[in-house]
Amino acid sequence: MRETLMYFAYGSNLHPVRLGERVPSSELVDVGRLPGHRLRFHKRGRDGSGKCDAVRTGVADDVVWGAVFRLAAHERPQLDAAEGLGHEYHLHDTVVEGRTRRHTVFTYLAHPATLDDALRPYDWYHRLVLAGARLHEFPASYVEVIEAVDSHPDPDRDRAEQHRLLLERLRG
Repeated sequence: MRETLMYFAYGSNLHPVRLGERVPSSELVDVGRLPGHRLRFHKRGRDGSGKCDAVRTGVADDVVWGAVFRLAAHERPQLDAAEGLGHEYHLHDTVVEGRTRRHTVFTYLAHPATLDDALRPYDWYHRLVLAGARLHEFPASYVEVIEAVDSHPDPDRDRAEQHRLLLERLRG
């Protein structure tokens, strides 16, 4: 039997199509919530814009919603590379509360040196996160918080076009 891992996605990897392009073996297992954390778009991405981070607050009412995926262990290095493991994000093993059970998962949390509260996401990144949140039918109040995040156009036309095409594939 092939070894598998459980991954909790809460940002641009929420949508199975997006994650599947990065990690072909990924399979949606459940929707889950990570209590004691708050979603922020304050991690400096390689492109200079704001990316998602699940900030630990320790406040029981704070929650980050996400998707639990199973993936082949041998493909995790591909995801690690996409997430900038070691210099942008670090691994975090945790437990999330799924619809009917708890899941032991790994996820990525931003390195403190990459955080900047003045950052805003590019509009395409913001739409990727929203597409995943809507697909998984996260609570309306949570989706509204994501919708309220200020975003701005990507000045790199090629990158913006590449992600516009990705967003079209998500709509299928």
